[in-house]
Amino acid sequence: MLPGFITLFRDNDNFIHLYFYKGLTDSNTFYYNDLDLSCIVKNGYTYQTIDHDKYTKEYIFDNKNISGMTCKLMTFNGKEEIKKLKIK
Repeated sequence: MLPGFITLFRDNDNFIHLYFYKGLTDSNTFYYNDLDLSCIVKNGYTYQTIDHDKYTKEYIFDNKNISGMTCKLMTFNGKEEIKKLKIK
């Protein structure tokens, strides 16, 4: 099993990136479900998406003032995990 992960970072141009790896279970399914960013869009945030492969996506936000996010991740077996991400 390769557990998934999510991280938030600022690039050299001060854009905020959310990097998400869905992970892989022993039964060859994704560890985490896809991200649902609909609430972010409702609050006026816009972003670009880069699909690196079928496991990994990178979201680049247009708002450079983001200092953190709370993400609710759903695992393959229906468990909820809350990740609080901060940019230092």
